[in-house]
Amino acid sequence: MSIWKYIFAAALIIIGVFEIVLALHGNLREAVMQTSPIPLKQLGSAAFLLAGISALVMGIGIFFFDLFG
Repeated sequence: MSIWKYIFAAALIIIGVFEIVLALHGNLREAVMQTSPIPLKQLGSAAFLLAGISALVMGIGIFFFDLFG
C-alpha cells in the first residue's frame, strides 16, 4: 500500500510543476488550451498557478506525512 502513496505523490508533484510552468509561459498555455478536449476559453494564469501550487504542496505533504505523525 505504501508504494501507491509515493506514486500518487510523485504524480501530484509532476502535475503541479507542469501547471506552474503553464502559468508562467503564456504561449505554451495558449497552445495547450487550443488542443484541449475541454473548451475552457478564459482560464487565466492565476488559476493555473493556484492549481499548480496546490498540487505541489499536496504531493510534498504526502511524501512527508509520516515524519510528523
